[in-house]
Amino acid sequence: MADIEGFGIDPLGSTPGELLRSIEDLAPGPLVMSALLMIDRSALDADDAVRYLGIHDRVASWWAALQADALVAATGPSALVSEFLVLDPRPDHDAERTIRIEDAAREEVAAALRWSPATAQRSMDHARLLAGPLRETRDCLELGEISSMHARVICEAAERLSSRDSDDEQFTDECAALQQRVLRMARRSTLSRTKACLNRAVEAIDAAGQARRRQRARCTRDVQVSPDVDGIVTLVARLDALTAHAIMRAVNAAAAGPVIAGEPTATAGERRAEALVALTLGSTAEGACSDAPVGMSPGVTLDVTLDVTIPVTALQTSSDEPSAITVAGLPVEFAEVRRLLDDPAVHAHLRPVITDEHGHILDLGRRRYEISAALRRFIVARDRVCRFPGCGRSAEFCQIDHATSWDDGGASDASNLGALCVRHHQLKTHGGWDITESARDGSCTWQSPQGRIHSHVPLALAGQPPPPF
Repeated sequence: MADIEGFGIDPLGSTPGELLRSIEDLAPGPLVMSALLMIDRSALDADDAVRYLGIHDRVASWWAALQADALVAATGPSALVSEFLVLDPRPDHDAERTIRIEDAAREEVAAALRWSPATAQRSMDHARLLAGPLRETRDCLELGEISSMHARVICEAAERLSSRDSDDEQFTDECAALQQRVLRMARRSTLSRTKACLNRAVEAIDAAGQARRRQRARCTRDVQVSPDVDGIVTLVARLDALTAHAIMRAVNAAAAGPVIAGEPTATAGERRAEALVALTLGSTAEGACSDAPVGMSPGVTLDVTLDVTIPVTALQTSSDEPSAITVAGLPVEFAEVRRLLDDPAVHAHLRPVITDEHGHILDLGRRRYEISAALRRFIVARDRVCRFPGCGRSAEFCQIDHATSWDDGGASDASNLGALCVRHHQLKTHGGWDITESARDGSCTWQSPQGRIHSHVPLALAGQPPPPF
């Protein structure tokens, strides 16, 4: 068989190694991608497998560059702001106000690709940078010289430059200087070394802005809890560098103390965790594997209110201690709740949250309720987050919106109400998005301005399997 044009060899009659070597120096594109698809990966030896991975990585970069181009085509080269003039609906108020929605196309992209709105916005912003002042970075990405992760951190560094929101010409010049300093490193080194190079470049290019950013960054200090699995959560503290390292030194010093006699041997990580508890709550570490509640120092009391989620099926059994319960959305054993209640240092107020067999809320410990704070509490506990597809904004900070508006005959009940963040409430009211179906369990169906249909089902609270389709 004659050679197929572009390969230099007959790809069907060649070994995987021969085919890989024939495309190794070609620019990534459809030809190289098709060659990779011809190869049986399980038949590769170790050397050819590494060669395959290198070529595949360059093709993935090329493919990411094409996606960035499509994102710009879908959303425009710059942010589009839509404005809507609305009248104040309150009696005796004739005032007009303007509603501004920036980048309304974001939700069309996010819902179609099953991205969160935040992910979609970040991808759009980066695509626009790559199509504009970071074009050289985009060209390197298309040629497979850098990975999509390298391109992402370069975009993030450019977003930090002070001129981004004030002077387009200066921003373009500073992006060119940034790429000149960094792309050589990005082409030949790891992501972490590229990040370090970017930090130095931003410091040199925008020294005054960096000083202001350091000062502003102190306002972003925070402490948050992120749920993991098996009854463990991650406590994250965002602090200035000196304070964080000082705390870590104190934790390490406390963790290096003597092991309590008779306790199981703990890992270094467990000892650090116990040390942090002791330093924070003033308790004496009781051993990493102890089941006893954390002791509190004299005079220190925890006052907590917890939603205890109990499946209705558990209430229909004769057991006094249902096992499939959750507290604050995390699965726990009933014995853990009992220990919490028995701790004299904890004043716990428990509110029952009754769910159906699929984990969707039926009641909040009341059989009847009015359209009031109690109904809002029900909606917040049921939805947990904004019920726009992919949005993760906590329902606690959302507005309670009618799926079918009150003026159109929509009822103010659980079937027609749901949590929406301000942006997605505005998109529903003014941006062409519509809820076509809404159910008491919080599920709903959306139709986008371009006619795409998206379904939203709230997360089950009690760990039950989802309802059948």
